[in-house]
Amino acid sequence: MPLHPESTWLVHDVHTTATEQHGRDLPAERSVWNVDVTVPAIVLGSRQTETELNIEACEKANVEIVRRRSGGGMVFLSPGKQVWLDVVIPRNDLLWIDDVGQASWWLGEVWLAAIKSLAPSITLQAHVHRENLSIGEHGDLVCFSGVGPGEVIGVDSEGRHAKIVGISQRRTKDAARFQCTVYLHWEAELSLRFCQLLSDPNATRDGLAANLEHSVMPLSQIVAGLSASDVVAAFMAQIARA
Repeated sequence: MPLHPESTWLVHDVHTTATEQHGRDLPAERSVWNVDVTVPAIVLGSRQTETELNIEACEKANVEIVRRRSGGGMVFLSPGKQVWLDVVIPRNDLLWIDDVGQASWWLGEVWLAAIKSLAPSITLQAHVHRENLSIGEHGDLVCFSGVGPGEVIGVDSEGRHAKIVGISQRRTKDAARFQCTVYLHWEAELSLRFCQLLSDPNATRDGLAANLEHSVMPLSQIVAGLSASDVVAAFMAQIARA
């Protein structure tokens, strides 16, 4: 029988490495895993290889190299810079959608409602992407340079579209696992630091750094002073209604 939509979401707060969390097999139950990373990491999509990275630079910077089991571009994680939530639903859940392209739309709406609740006095121009994957110039390399179904996109003061929430999806016969990242902060220095860890030393890397300055919309750009716990609380308030 399908689970009742008002059933309790289990919440797991974990303080761990990206390697450990990505290697963890999560139970097929309605749950939210709030992941606080302990060390910086670059998480590669399932089809990417370490040849994209400057391994020596990553080692010197103490940056983990991790591979997730879902597709898409790489994600840069750094302690205190983002909120990472793994959202799991079992296959018999009422939120389950067989169409992979539409399966995360509901989750994007939850995120959008949560973000708006954090800034009630601000008119936020944002929407859930309901079209096919659009990788743009660098989206096949870096997650936040492209946009996929269910992800939340904002419009900045100059009319440029930028990603607020990134979502990747892994499905098994028992459950769907949606891995969500929203940056609390994303400074130009963070873009440069990330790009310096890539293997390409030429203008392509420099172009990516410039691209990321405008394709990422951190929550600090929307409302100042938010903590990770603020964001998680707002998200949980909204997902309880899903």
